[in-house]
Parts: sequence; C-alpha cells; structure tokens
Amino acid sequence: MLINNESVERDGDDMNEPIIQVEGICKSFSTVKVLENISFSIRPGQVLALIGENGAGKSTLCKIIAGSYTPDQGRIRIGDKWYPNLTIEEAKKLGIKMVHQELLILPKLSIMENIFVGNELVKNGLIDKKQMYIRAKELLRQVGLDADPRTLVKDIDIAARQLVEIARAISTKASLIILDEPTSSLSETEIAKLFTIVDKIKKTGVSFIFISHRLQEILELSDVIQVMKDGGLVAELDPQKTTEEEIVRNMVGRSYNNYYNRNRQCFGEEILRLENVTGYHREGQIISAYTPQNISFSLNKGEVLGLSGLVGAGRTEVIKLLFGVDRLKTGKVYFEHKEVKIHEPGTAIKMGMAWLTEDRKGSGLILKFSVKSNTAITLLDRLKKGMFIDTKKENSITDDYIGRLNIKTTGRNQKVVYLSGGNQQKVVLAKWLAREPKVLILDEPTRGIDVGAKVEIYKMINDLTAQGMAIILISSELPELMGMSDRVLVMYEGHITGEFSRDELSEEAIMRCGTGGRKQI
Repeated sequence: MLINNESVERDGDDMNEPIIQVEGICKSFSTVKVLENISFSIRPGQVLALIGENGAGKSTLCKIIAGSYTPDQGRIRIGDKWYPNLTIEEAKKLGIKMVHQELLILPKLSIMENIFVGNELVKNGLIDKKQMYIRAKELLRQVGLDADPRTLVKDIDIAARQLVEIARAISTKASLIILDEPTSSLSETEIAKLFTIVDKIKKTGVSFIFISHRLQEILELSDVIQVMKDGGLVAELDPQKTTEEEIVRNMVGRSYNNYYNRNRQCFGEEILRLENVTGYHREGQIISAYTPQNISFSLNKGEVLGLSGLVGAGRTEVIKLLFGVDRLKTGKVYFEHKEVKIHEPGTAIKMGMAWLTEDRKGSGLILKFSVKSNTAITLLDRLKKGMFIDTKKENSITDDYIGRLNIKTTGRNQKVVYLSGGNQQKVVLAKWLAREPKVLILDEPTRGIDVGAKVEIYKMINDLTAQGMAIILISSELPELMGMSDRVLVMYEGHITGEFSRDELSEEAIMRCGTGGRKQI
C-alpha cells in the first residue's frame, strides 16, 4: 500500500490482504439514522461499487472513510492499525483520495493550480511552476481533457471540472480512490476513457470505491457490488453473475421493466424555432469550437427534442443563447411564431421558458434556503401582495409541488442542503414548474440521482408533454435520450451534424454524428 505518499511493494500474500476494512460503522444526523452497522473490506486492485437510492447512505459512508465525517460507532482498519475516527489529514497521508459528486474546485484558480492545491511541486524552496505545468499536462492527457493547464477553471464547463477533480485524485500516489458519481457529467467517450484509466491504475494495486446510479457502468467496471438501502448493506453481488433487474430489486424492493414508457406521436403547433443562429461571446467574438454556429431547428408543443453530443459539443451553449446568457451574432429566434430578441434570462422566463441547469447546486439552488424559498424564488412577481409576500399562497404552492413530485422532506421549511441529490433535483423542477412554462429545458435532469427518482422524472416528462408543454432534453446517457426523445439533434463542435426521428435512432448513428461524422441516408 501507499503510506505518506511512499510506495511500498506488496508480495503475493499481501495482495490478498484487505487494503481497508470497515467494521460496524453507524452514523446519525440529529434523530435520523443514516448508516447502521456497515461492514466490508476491499482488497488491493479491487473496484468495489456502492449502489442504492438517493439517501441510502453511500456518500456519508465514503465521507467517513475519507475523514470528513466522524462515525458514531465502528472503526476502520488500514494496514495494521484500527482508526475509530479518521481525520481528513490522516486519510490523505494513508493514501485515501476522494472525488466528490459536488465538485470541490476553485473556479478563480487555473486548472494546474487546482490539481496541485496543497501539494505544490517545490524546487529550491520555491514553487516549481514549470514542472507543475508539465505534470498537469500529462495528467490532463490521462483523463482525456484537452485543455491548457493555465486555463482558469471558471472558463471550463462542469464536465471538464469533473475531469480536473479526477486528475487531482491521481496526481499523488494513492492506496484507495473514492469516485462519487464521477461519470455524471461525462459523455460516453469520456466515460470509456475514465474506465481505461481506472483499469490501468488498479493493476498497480490501487483500489477504488465507485458510486454510480448507472447500472451498466456498475456491471462493467466493478469487481464486487455492495447494495445499500435505508442506511444498511442489503446485498453483495457479483457483477459477472447478477443483472440490472436484480440490482434494482435489491435497491428499491421492486422492479422497473420499462424506465421510459414514452409513446408519443401527435404534437401541437410549433412554439420555438431557431434559424441560422450563431453565437457571440460577451466580447463579440466566437471563442471556441463549441460556440453554436449556424444552428437551425424547431420545437412543437408536446414534443421532447433531445440534444446529444460529446462534452464540449455546444449543447448547453445553445441554451445560453436562447436565455440571453450569451449573445446572438447572426440568425433569428421565433417564439410562438414571433421573432424575439432575448438579451437576458429574465426576458426568456417572462416569455414562458424555463431552464433546469446541469449544475443544480451551483446555479439551480440556494442551499441554505428552505424548500419553500427555493420553490417560490421564481414566483416573487406573482406572490406580491402590496409590499409583502402572500405567505398563504406561497405555502400552498410549495406543498402542492412537494406532493406532486413526491419530494421527501420533513416539510416546506427544511433547508435543501439536507435533502438527497434526487430530492434537490425535484426542488429545482418545482421552482420552474410552478411558473407553468411553455418550454421546459432539462439539462442533464437525472445526473446523480437513483433509478427510482429517474422513473418519477420520466413520468413527469410524459405528463407535462401530454398537457402540451414542449421540452428540450440534454442528456449524456444515450439510453435515456433515445428512450425519452421524440426527435434527437446531434451536435459536434458547435454544429448540428445529424437529426433523427424516433424510428431512426440508434447508439451507433448518434455516436457517428457526435464524433464529427454525418447522418447516413
């Protein structure tokens, strides 16, 4: 194993000894029991997958292993020593690295500085920026991120930031790397690259804890699967012998035979149209290959239009143009058959558009505010009663959406920071649905949420479109995109390279267009 960043060779017998052993871990927050009697071990070079619904306790368990939380009971053995409560510093020295689901990144620093923060390379008592640059460039190559290490993190998208976190985790020698939803913002190509990296690293004896809600990834990457439910371990499964159906049944106590169940054919009239749209940056210049260029498409009432493409293809940038976050250089936008000029998000919202962003915690929620405050924040113009807010109406709307979306909360006044990821996502949905938009844009709506919450969101999409709402769905999960879209546009480097009806959809066709090819006729 690796102690204090020093490599220690293992002989054959050592490779069979657990690199970490967790015994009887219990944890409660206030009166809520989050973990109960958790015990398992991981051998060197093993990938252990943790899976369960949001709120099952996966992230809490990993934070205990990484030293962020202190368990109420239990202990952890690393090497020959037992630890009743690891600290963050002890965990780091023992080679435990964690890539968090909600990225711990410093946006005003460069990629290079984020990778080496706290572990800067030093030469003659000074920070060796030249070597840090060379090393950072190599790490970025390993994780498949084509970016200059000197680029500020605030200038790269959330998927790229995820890759920076992974680069930081592998920048120093490690014995155990915890990956909490590492693929949630990555495309199929980036996921494949990540899995290749993990496979290469684990052959050196480094172990992994892998958390994901994508069942196919769990089956592909892991050596053993631990299923969690209500704070306890309920099953240990062999990925070579189990199935997605068995995993789901252990997670939720029931099975889902058809996640998507979309069968739409008839749509209403056109509600949105883009004609030859090309984007402006704030300074008025196209700054990257993924800035939208010459984009044309239409959207009808009751339709789900899917937007596919690899990370950096320009999908989210199209939405930024629609919402006035970025500027329109050329082209026209029509809403309900009228040409519109959208210079700020407020204009788009008043017209009847809503945008659930991919970064729910960064731009979708105010974590320290209550469920009620987050739900009502888009409705302040409608809730005013003289100089005050109509609290009765605010409470009524919030309670209505807590019920409609099955948000698991102690009540409307609970702070959203204490909700699980899936329930936080539902609060973001609630705040936009409360405005009753005509066009709803969902950017990675199921990122980092469990299969049960996904099914609820899919049902909601079907219900909303049945009522005539138009939806633009951006997703990096091809089965989800194909299962829920009536039509799919594929983007590559800021251009639309293919358009597919539901009957024409296939993963091969989408990936061909997503890597620069064109639709085959």
